Amino acid sequence: MRIIRIFLFLSALSLCAAACSKADTEQAKTRLYVNTFARDYMKSWYLWNKEIEKDLDAWENTEEPVAKVAKIRYKDAKGDDIDRWTMVTDDFDSFYGSVSGNRKTYGFDFVLYYTDDTRTSLCAVVTFTYAGSPAEKAGLKRGDAIFKVNGRTIPAKDYASTVSELMGGDRLTAELYDGRTVTLEAREMYENPVLLDKVFEFDGKRVGYLVYTSFTLDSYRELIDACTRFKEAGVKELILDLRYNGGGFAAAEEFLASLLAPEAVVKAGEVLSTEVFNADLTDYYASQEDFDANTYFKTEFEIEASDGKKYSFSTAGANPDLDKLFCIITSGSASASEALIGDLFPYMDVTLVGKKSHGKYCAGLMLKADNYYKSYADQLGEEFATEGRQFTQNWGMYLMYSRFADKDGVTRCMPDGLIPDVVVDDDPQDGIPLGDPAEVMLARTLSLCGYTPAPQAARRSAPVPAREKAEVQPLRPGFGLMIKGF
Repeated sequence: MRIIRIFLFLSALSLCAAACSKADTEQAKTRLYVNTFARDYMKSWYLWNKEIEKDLDAWENTEEPVAKVAKIRYKDAKGDDIDRWTMVTDDFDSFYGSVSGNRKTYGFDFVLYYTDDTRTSLCAVVTFTYAGSPAEKAGLKRGDAIFKVNGRTIPAKDYASTVSELMGGDRLTAELYDGRTVTLEAREMYENPVLLDKVFEFDGKRVGYLVYTSFTLDSYRELIDACTRFKEAGVKELILDLRYNGGGFAAAEEFLASLLAPEAVVKAGEVLSTEVFNADLTDYYASQEDFDANTYFKTEFEIEASDGKKYSFSTAGANPDLDKLFCIITSGSASASEALIGDLFPYMDVTLVGKKSHGKYCAGLMLKADNYYKSYADQLGEEFATEGRQFTQNWGMYLMYSRFADKDGVTRCMPDGLIPDVVVDDDPQDGIPLGDPAEVMLARTLSLCGYTPAPQAARRSAPVPAREKAEVQPLRPGFGLMIKGF
């Protein structure tokens, strides 16, 4: 992260609140130290710190911090969230794991549909499974419809607790519409976001296809391998499927962009992107001679992977030097996905296929509360900092820090998402697997390349009673995140 130092707006209330009588209880002390951490970082780094300045100044250390942050983050005149992403969590480790790709999981993704015209119940239709996951080993496939979760139907109202059992836990029993019952045991694993890559050959040309589900730092190996295969095959047109990619690490966006941009642009080290900060940070960074708000294309990278080790790698030999990029997007495409597309637009021919993207145009910082108390012990006072570390273990924050933009300062997905050039909706219910040229979104994109696949019968053996997608969808772990550092 390119921050040289931090300046804090530590209020007198932060420094003397340890004397508050309510801090005698464990809950009160936890609130004291979490609120101090969250408030001071929001006053310093929050993208809209001036817009919510009154709320920040009125922030009491006795308030419940998760609800408080959700309440005061930036909203429009009607009270609806403009910032839908800044949040505080008491389980930072799990939160970080959801972004890194390493977590306890069943290893599948799904979309909710109504089961009948009354809209009283839902089913979860599987969109894909991760390689080697419990879900894949149990035989779950795209198009399978889950109607009961641990013996219960999924209500259209108050669905959250039932749906959350599909997204995490230790053991899951899923009853499918085709009569099967599948039992899954969750396990710790890396969900490899490079779901598949392949090359379609027709009419004397070769078109690449890459499904990428999350911008994890560990994915550089598979991305380099995939792009090397595209290069060796002579691929000049690539279909990048981001329909289920809700974001991830900015560094992963940077190395994928450097793999996909024209090779001459990368070798020249052209500007990849730039950032817009709040007024205080803008003034501060302007005073720093060594600060640059721009990120540049490059071939040499160093990242810290999920195992805590640093890895150096090069993309120099893997860039296929594309002429054309097609991106498949939906409302599930967010944050780093939108940044990648926006950053590549000024440099290459990009066509968007699908539905409007999510509209997440900010980059955020992942901040651990105990690191705050370690780093600023001198300013906070050793006693206050020591107790702060004690009462904030595993607390953390995802804080909107900047607005990302392309080389010209344009943020194409702001405020409501990227608009597709060709409209087509995802239909996992047809049961046709990703990568099959008959799958509806891939088929439409291939047709733009001049290829018309033969029709194929759906895999699903029995129809779902209603094919209408539900108005609400669960947010996958790590959705809507673009992480600058932590």
